[in-house]
Amino acid sequence: MNTLRTVTHAPHGGLSESLQLCCWPGFTILPPPGEAVLIRVGVSPVRQVARHEARSVLRAVLAAWSGVPHAQIRLTETSRGPAWQASLAGTPLDISLSYGAGETWIGLARGGRIGVDVMRIGPFAEAQTVARDYLGPAAADAIAQSPDSGRAFAAAWTKREAQLKCAKRGLTEWDGAETPVAMIETRIDGPDWVGAVAVNPDR
Repeated sequence: MNTLRTVTHAPHGGLSESLQLCCWPGFTILPPPGEAVLIRVGVSPVRQVARHEARSVLRAVLAAWSGVPHAQIRLTETSRGPAWQASLAGTPLDISLSYGAGETWIGLARGGRIGVDVMRIGPFAEAQTVARDYLGPAAADAIAQSPDSGRAFAAAWTKREAQLKCAKRGLTEWDGAETPVAMIETRIDGPDWVGAVAVNPDR
């Protein structure tokens, strides 16, 4: 696993860092309500296999936290990925997944909402058009002027996707409206990838 660099800030101020980051098979103890956990998991590059592996890890974590046997952890599939209808010590759990080349990132938040998005950095011909259509003209101009447009695009794209996932909204073309604001935002950087995590401690 590559070394990670994270930058966390609270757009509204007054909040400390509340994101625990770990790499599977290591994971943290049950976090207190309002805190989030991000687990980096090495998986198959084949998407269907990766989905199965990610859910197996998710069940293992939920089993450890809840005391419920792994085989009895039931996940519900939704349009936004797996959900768990049970609670942890009376607190509901929100789940967000993002897939990359050979990796899955699992975001878990107790008592709040979380959105996770990670992508590999790489140029593609339609980047400027996609940025203008989905991120807005200001973001598109900033990406075009960046000395590393590939990383700038990935950073802007994953931030918007993470915010939308946290707000439980789907991706739509830019209409001038601002991205929903999460209470805490974390950027995660690697040598050839960029990611973002958005957390709102209040459901």
